[in-house]
Amino acid sequence: MTRSLTVAGGDRLGNTISFAKNQHHADFIAERFNANYPHYKGEFARVITFKTEYAQSLIDNLSAKDEAPHIAISVDMLDTGIDIPEVVNLVFFELVRSKTNFWQMLGRGTRLCPDLFAPGKDKAFFCVFDYCQNLEYFSQNLPATEGAVGESLGKRLFTSRLELIGELDHRSTGAEHVQTVIDPTATYGDPKTNDEVRHSLAALLHRETAAMNLDNFVVRAHRRIVEKYAKREAWTVLSPEALSELSH
Repeated sequence: MTRSLTVAGGDRLGNTISFAKNQHHADFIAERFNANYPHYKGEFARVITFKTEYAQSLIDNLSAKDEAPHIAISVDMLDTGIDIPEVVNLVFFELVRSKTNFWQMLGRGTRLCPDLFAPGKDKAFFCVFDYCQNLEYFSQNLPATEGAVGESLGKRLFTSRLELIGELDHRSTGAEHVQTVIDPTATYGDPKTNDEVRHSLAALLHRETAAMNLDNFVVRAHRRIVEKYAKREAWTVLSPEALSELSH
């Protein structure tokens, strides 16, 4: 979820197939994903095996750019014979000892897909996560690309809004904005003054921070900072050090 190829301006994981060892393993992967990303409501990652009801419907959705699921956790069913051009990430979470099967599985990522990343930006490569040393076993040294993972649109917007808050604070000659604590119940039209713009931006970024799931393993490593800025009063005054901390 943090290092794979993304689509939708970098804000969503590209369609992904994760190859699991067996049904129990697949179910476990899905359970852990849903525990860490509960806001996806169990729809983003789905187990697709021969035991799955309506499996073909899920496969059809995986072939659509904007339909969930975006992660298919498969046991044998998606190894061969499935043509899904939108797949850009493959996760090998099982030992593969048949070279024919291995190349068939790699082939799930080789289908071309026009305009996948943006208009005029076609799929030209895909990402492989090999957790079971299959590449080493088959003595494969696949060509790599760094054409990958830029900052997401959401991250760029967050950073730009922080920079704007910093610039507004720098330009301010009075202390009016310093005395303004974020009011979550306040409603505004379009902000008309620098102070209103600053208030609106701080309220938006505070909501994004406060909504982070502290049980998510990615967030958990930064829990101290997230808890600090989940408090409204932390956004009343942002020092250069605070702006840098939030940006990182």
